[in-house]
Amino acid sequence: MTPWLDSHTHLDDPDEPPDRLHDALTRLVAAGWPGALTAGYGPERLARSRDLAAQWPMIRRAVGMHPEYLARLPDDAARMHAYAAMCAELAHPSVVALGEIGLDRRYKAIWPLPQQLAFFERGLREAQARQLPVVLHLVGWYGHALDALRRVGVPAGGAVHRWSGPLELVPAFEALGLGIALALEPREVLEKRRLLAQTIAADRLLLETDWPFLDLPYDAAVAQMTRLGEQIAAWRGETAHALQIRVAENARRLYHLAP
Repeated sequence: MTPWLDSHTHLDDPDEPPDRLHDALTRLVAAGWPGALTAGYGPERLARSRDLAAQWPMIRRAVGMHPEYLARLPDDAARMHAYAAMCAELAHPSVVALGEIGLDRRYKAIWPLPQQLAFFERGLREAQARQLPVVLHLVGWYGHALDALRRVGVPAGGAVHRWSGPLELVPAFEALGLGIALALEPREVLEKRRLLAQTIAADRLLLETDWPFLDLPYDAAVAQMTRLGEQIAAWRGETAHALQIRVAENARRLYHLAP
């Protein structure tokens, strides 16, 4: 089986040696890899993600303001500077989505919910104005996220990456036109992972590495994602090949990617 399309990764991570990443991408392309969406984190990574997309046409880009990145900035002036840099980059032809944006309860002590919501909704409005799909990062505060999404809207769709929320909320996010992504190293117990895999609608399911979440060469992470896909296919009662085709089609549709 050829490597699976990766709907969410961070190929622009500054800690990854360029030579190691180049070798991994070369091996993947030789094996027929269809590509990946590399998600945004902060402005300091824009140049590297731009260069990667120019060198490897199967890599598409999202540009965003990760909640972790924004939480660690000193004040809202610095956050607005990051927002302006994101907006300036969105016009680049290699950009196909806006994100990561979202809410993260882990940082509430240094960046409270009202401030996180303000920047989350600002990002949603920007995506709406530009008709770009969104890449959502949500850790906790799922109800607040749903309220914001319903209030602002996501007319161009997108996905919640690395789903870790309650099983019963999956249909609510799907009803907004969003995909639901499962990632490597599940934080849920195996039974919850199985139920999630069986609950997500066939046309909403995505798979991702969220690399370099695991400290592996990138092609090794894609190989692990392929094994995860085979397990999910078994849980759903279908062949791995059929699921591979469908999740690639879902990523292309939800993120408006060209084949």
